[in-house]
Amino acid sequence: MGYKQFVYPKAGLLWRIPDQLNNKNKQMKKVITICLATTFLFSACNGKTEKKATENVAKDSIPAKADKEISITKTDLLANLPERNFPITDSTRFDDFEKFGMRDNGFLKRIKFDPRRKDATNFRINYKIPFSQNFTSVVVTYQGGENELFTTLLTVDKNDKIIDKLEIAYDEIAESAFGKTSKIEKDKIVVTSSNWMIEEKPIFKDETYVLDKTGKFEKLKN
Repeated sequence: MGYKQFVYPKAGLLWRIPDQLNNKNKQMKKVITICLATTFLFSACNGKTEKKATENVAKDSIPAKADKEISITKTDLLANLPERNFPITDSTRFDDFEKFGMRDNGFLKRIKFDPRRKDATNFRINYKIPFSQNFTSVVVTYQGGENELFTTLLTVDKNDKIIDKLEIAYDEIAESAFGKTSKIEKDKIVVTSSNWMIEEKPIFKDETYVLDKTGKFEKLKN
């Protein structure tokens, strides 16, 4: 009896089939071939599906964790920030500015605070002021280069958008001649600028502001 070789390409199997086969054997061979092809095709598709699903799960899990961390950070910062009651005198200087409040952890970036200085560094959140329940009033300090220190009062709405800002203190150590302090009360804010270039005749200038119910500062005429 003669034999023919039959090679199944997907499985790499070699079959030796007798030359003389009855119809029943031929039908059996076709069934086996179809079963093997179906098995390999299903395995390949299933492997690709599992790999894609695994990649999607890993990809989607990272942003969810980051969002949770951001939310917790924001809540903790505002909750732990000290609140000062009226009247408040702010005379923040290089000598003491790092002793109060806490270092910014991304809060200022979230509310899109722009100091408008490329050399601004060392941002700190100092304290809150209870002006109104409709918005948050926060005092922040940052350095401008190595010689200047700015302290600013911000009003922020409930959507983390800055309503207004007012510089309430300033210090510089290049000449140690210019400065700014403020006295903050519920109904007004008095900012005093000083010029000591002539020590015998220092110059002082007061500017008075009020904070309206929307969180905006308004300068009063002298």
